[in-house]
Amino acid sequence: MIRLAEKDDLIRLKSFYDDVIDYQRYDSCGAAWTKDVYPSVNDLKRHLENDLFYILEEREKIAGAACISLHEEENYRNAPWSLNLKEEEIAVLHLMAIHPSRRGKGLSKELLSFIIENISGKVKAIHLDVIEGNKRAAELYEKAGFRSVGLYRVFYEDTGNIMVDLMEYIY
Repeated sequence: MIRLAEKDDLIRLKSFYDDVIDYQRYDSCGAAWTKDVYPSVNDLKRHLENDLFYILEEREKIAGAACISLHEEENYRNAPWSLNLKEEEIAVLHLMAIHPSRRGKGLSKELLSFIIENISGKVKAIHLDVIEGNKRAAELYEKAGFRSVGLYRVFYEDTGNIMVDLMEYIY
């Protein structure tokens, strides 16, 4: 079942992302997040209050999660996107993850398809980034209809300056 997360899900979401971060050392395709830096409890709380935060549950446990912000990311404002859109015409996908124990079952595809369908009509494009070299994530997004617009340098609190592959989905 996929549903919008609620404020009461904060502790469960923090535990979910901690599990994902703990597994990164075994995962060649991890997001390079840092526990208690990003996503911190404050980040999760802010996203729960301001954005569309989706959770995919199996047997009352979070198996996957992702967040959609219905505005452009500050880091992306000067990026070479293919369309020149207004901020309110853009959504940004953040924090897409599947619990390590639930990977390989098509849940990423299921969650991503649900999100794309659910925000259809609200925006004209979805933006995201994939850390350069994370081929598995890039392939997932490409299969869902995203396309790469090229490499771009961004700054994140937990990684510093990093090269990412900017990807966009155009409705």
